[in-house]
Amino acid sequence: MTRVPRDRAPAREAPPELLVQQKWEAFCAWLLPHADHWPKAARFTLAQRVQNHALDILELVIVARYEPGRRRDALAQVNRRLERMRHLFRIARATDAMPLAGFETAMRGVDEVGRMAHGWREAGR
Repeated sequence: MTRVPRDRAPAREAPPELLVQQKWEAFCAWLLPHADHWPKAARFTLAQRVQNHALDILELVIVARYEPGRRRDALAQVNRRLERMRHLFRIARATDAMPLAGFETAMRGVDEVGRMAHGWREAGR
């Protein structure tokens, strides 16, 4: 059994920036292989665009976490990218490129991280 060092904070006390990063990394780990299974007609347009946005968001979260001077702008960009992803997921679902279960999971993930990033941004004010 692995022991947690005593000087390390429990997960529930983790700072918001770490929680946002962990959630988004988990979402990317789910999304990237799922998007590879979209139909070929959508794989090189919608899927690639969604995957690129997901990775761009991860980069922006890391910038916001480690560069406090750029945090506000980076989190605003995260919000805009998440909104673009919502629209791309809707198009993917409308064209049957994305199955309903995947659409629901994706929208929940994007919504959760969006709320967390907004809370992080508001906490920094």
